[in-house]
Amino acid sequence: MIDEQLRAAIINDGRTPYELAKLAAIEPDILYRFLAEKDIRLATAAKLAEVIGLTLKPLKTKRTHAKPN
Repeated sequence: MIDEQLRAAIINDGRTPYELAKLAAIEPDILYRFLAEKDIRLATAAKLAEVIGLTLKPLKTKRTHAKPN
């Protein structure tokens, strides 16, 4: 899910993948492979998300977590 959202945001950003890669300080080939459905490291995804202006948010539904004793 996160990967799909990140890919969509990259595609809809308006800047070229090359430009986004350079702004994120990653190799353009890494971004082009990601857009071709290959995996990237979490640190790389974080750099791209920052350039695009994406953040992680909790789901609207709350999950119950066990409290530590």
